[in-house]
Amino acid sequence: MAESMPPITLPVPRAATTSQPVRVLLVEDDDADALLVSELFTDVGDIRDVVHVHSLGEALPRLAGADCVLLDMNLPDAIGLDGLARLLAVEDHPAIVVLTGDIDETRGRAAVAAGAEDYLIKGRVDGQLLTRAVHYAVERRHAEHLTRQLHQARAHERENRRLGRGLLPTALLRDPALTLTTRYQPGERQLLLGGDFYDAIEAADGTVHVIIGDVSGHGPDEAAVGVSLRIAWRTLILAGMPAPHVLPLLDQVLVTERHDPTLFTTVAMISVAADRSHIAVYLAGHPPPLLLDGTTPRPLPDHALGMPLGVRLGTTWPAVEVPLPADWALLLYTDGLIEARDAAGEVLWIDGLLDLLTPQLAAAGPAWHTRPSHTLDALLTAVDARAPLRGDDLAIALLTHVPALRPVPGHAVPVHAVPMPPTVPPGPVPARGLPRASGGQPSTVEQFGGAGEDDTATAAEALPGTEVTTRVQHSYDASPASCGQVRRDLSACLAAWGVDDDTAEVAVLVANELASNAVDHARTPFTLTISLLSGTLRLELADGSSAEPELRAHDVAAVRGRGLQMVDALSSTWAFHHHGTGKTVVADIAVGPNLVYP
Repeated sequence: MAESMPPITLPVPRAATTSQPVRVLLVEDDDADALLVSELFTDVGDIRDVVHVHSLGEALPRLAGADCVLLDMNLPDAIGLDGLARLLAVEDHPAIVVLTGDIDETRGRAAVAAGAEDYLIKGRVDGQLLTRAVHYAVERRHAEHLTRQLHQARAHERENRRLGRGLLPTALLRDPALTLTTRYQPGERQLLLGGDFYDAIEAADGTVHVIIGDVSGHGPDEAAVGVSLRIAWRTLILAGMPAPHVLPLLDQVLVTERHDPTLFTTVAMISVAADRSHIAVYLAGHPPPLLLDGTTPRPLPDHALGMPLGVRLGTTWPAVEVPLPADWALLLYTDGLIEARDAAGEVLWIDGLLDLLTPQLAAAGPAWHTRPSHTLDALLTAVDARAPLRGDDLAIALLTHVPALRPVPGHAVPVHAVPMPPTVPPGPVPARGLPRASGGQPSTVEQFGGAGEDDTATAAEALPGTEVTTRVQHSYDASPASCGQVRRDLSACLAAWGVDDDTAEVAVLVANELASNAVDHARTPFTLTISLLSGTLRLELADGSSAEPELRAHDVAAVRGRGLQMVDALSSTWAFHHHGTGKTVVADIAVGPNLVYP
């Protein structure tokens, strides 16, 4: 969901380092023993800030000003472990070292087991031992404090990532001529999650609907509202709701789901006609998307700009129809992109965005759409260089169109049999840290580099928007044991590539189903090719059977046929194509933006 996550920063207690003085709170009812402890500290001279109280009741209000408590176990108002228990019940209590007069160390050990950092026996302590015990207790408490906070921060980050996946979904596009490339960046360094969302769906009639939205505010509550709106939008589109009725219904959803009556959401929605000749634009308080005509970007008309969602129920948003040129693309974005500021406080705005994008596209030439990921990354780099100060989240969705890949009338391409890239040119290079196949033949690894390389151009021309970074291939026998080996090989490969756990889990499930189908139905040896593309993980399973995979309607009573349903549900797209006497089934899985490509 997000680009690289900001580092987790934890607060450091006052006495976290030895360069800062340690403050000791001595809880001792015997003045003679208290004087002895003070003299021991004085002899060493390292700890000078010692406050003496006679009872636990006096100590409790002073805990916030102490780094370590020296606690006598026989006080007028607390005997034995009772005083320790009362101290431990205080949230964020300081380190605790208990003092006992017992020659038997049993009570001291029991105190440590109950939660004290250390124990000391009166009469057996010198200044060095006392000072060292206090410093050790403070550092141990500090380490425990950091460990707990780190655990909480990581748990919070995991929850944010789960919620973020609801904001940034996998597009449902079947048209091979269309590619959706997206980016997301949080605006504030310490904030992992915002309310920006996007989605894209191709309806049954071929119309493609794209939405991008920005919930006002930041944080998990706003993100939850964004998830609700995106899911509601997807539901309405899949249910066949006419596009002009979608935003008014989303308006009602927002008013129902928001936790704050002042919360609003800006939205831009575009509906691309099935023949790709024109679009309908709906703007609810949102900056207009850009239409990229070849290498010339221009903003879509915003004269029908309406108010944001959540301002007034009953509002309608009229559509503006715009004809599309033959070579087009659409860039949708949230205001975090154009409201970035430079050092002088000047806002980038749409004019500045066009100033950056126009020369970039002109320099890349008409073939820029073959590398949409590179285009977006270069644009973000240019924006950061010109306007580095950005406080809001940023989401971008680039819909590119390559008419050459559309089915020719009279030669329809099945929905799940779209053209696939040709065999990648030979000439493998050494795998950088990649595993070898442990189940059969060694892995074949092919890597492709930057702009100007012939092999990259070949792959990009075959399927625009997919820049092959790394490819590895494994061979298997048609035996049930191969399915388990597929899972192990794929898991090892994705771990070596640094693919996130959630994507890896989805990929293993998809690969397992493809392998199971090959073993059960094709019954021939098969190969699994794993390709890391720009923003996509591609799985290609080739077997020796020409039988086409059949996606059946969902039947809860059926005992077979669920494998492809799982592949269809978990993959962003999947396809098959024939080769010789066999076939290759291909499944694409979206990869999170945090992946650093090898």
